[in-house]
Amino acid sequence: MHYQFPEHIMTDETAPQYKSPALAWISLALAVVAWVVLLISNGYAALALGLMAAVCGFIALPDRSTNARRIATTAIIAAIVLVIVLAAFLIVIKVVLDV
Repeated sequence: MHYQFPEHIMTDETAPQYKSPALAWISLALAVVAWVVLLISNGYAALALGLMAAVCGFIALPDRSTNARRIATTAIIAAIVLVIVLAAFLIVIKVVLDV
């Protein structure tokens, strides 16, 4: 007779692997830096940093702790708001006003 493990017991193959929350913190830092760069520099650099923050945040979402996912989600929201507002502003300035 062959013994089978119950479903609720985790083995080495089924145990979730721990991933560092560092990428979530990096995405949050990039989002904050993007907003600061917008205040002191030009919008193109802030747009690039905002896109990088959003990408890092999306990469940081899966297989992380709940707190790391919350940090990454916050960074994504902050970065996407910056990107949408700044892109709309730049489109209006460049296209509509022909500057």
